[in-house]
Amino acid sequence: MRLFAAGVGLVVGVAAAVWLVLWISLRTSAVRVPDVRTLDLARAMAVVQDAGLVARPQDGVFDAEVTAGHVSRQRPGAGFESKRGGTVLLFPSLGKATQRVGDLERLPSSLAETELEAAGLVPGRRCEVDGEADAAVVLAASPAFGTLTSPGTEVVLLVNRATRERRYVMPDFVGAAESDAARVLRALGFRLANVQRVDYPGIAPGIVLRQDPPAGGPVTETAITALWVSR
Repeated sequence: MRLFAAGVGLVVGVAAAVWLVLWISLRTSAVRVPDVRTLDLARAMAVVQDAGLVARPQDGVFDAEVTAGHVSRQRPGAGFESKRGGTVLLFPSLGKATQRVGDLERLPSSLAETELEAAGLVPGRRCEVDGEADAAVVLAASPAFGTLTSPGTEVVLLVNRATRERRYVMPDFVGAAESDAARVLRALGFRLANVQRVDYPGIAPGIVLRQDPPAGGPVTETAITALWVSR
């Protein structure tokens, strides 16, 4: 029995000694991860390396509260016990997130608003004008196209509402035959709304005596015209 008890004691003693050696070894090889958040990346790497760890920079992350180029996040976190020589991942801040206002010029307003939403921006109110383009399209924006701004920024669009009308100088039809005047008016896209027949001694029938709008004045392609013709 004495020999058995001595053997058991020896085994327990050896086990305790081994555990103590391992515990001491682990304690001496383990280091506490330092807190390097908000430090400049170069300084943060030096602090991590001084602690006996390996710093490994990662892709940057947007962080409005941490200066660009300083550490926004780290993994493992501060206070974690790591084996000496372990790796600490450092994520530098890219600063406040930005989004570029796309080139929306000449796009239909509905498509422009869809593109703004897809980019994380907010379509704002529309300012509308007439006759500044040949279609109902976006002319400008505020912030301007290409501007870097924060996600969620409201973008105001300047939109051409009515298409631009071509302008002409009204031809002189007085003295011309009615048929010739009507042909030219149709070719220009004008509407001949009224033809007044009037007696005018000494003038052959079918000759234009008067016109409205008058000759030489500016008119649009949708102008409504009237002629006074001899009978």
